[in-house]
Amino acid sequence: MKRIDSLNYKELYGLLNKNVRFISDCEFFPNFDVSGKITKITFNKSEYIFLLRLKNKKEIEVGSNMKNLQFELTE
Repeated sequence: MKRIDSLNYKELYGLLNKNVRFISDCEFFPNFDVSGKITKITFNKSEYIFLLRLKNKKEIEVGSNMKNLQFELTE
């Protein structure tokens, strides 16, 4: 697993259209663990927002400011 906050701009946008697994130990979403394809990346004020399409075709947004947000590439 690699921390999102360790990536630069180019590396972040390199995740576009990739399948990833995000995990975090955020207080608002304990045991956060979600996988899907990043379909869009936007910058909103002070964080990157990843639009993630899940296998069931639902989409969720994941903010880069989540505490200890980590990811790994998946198939």
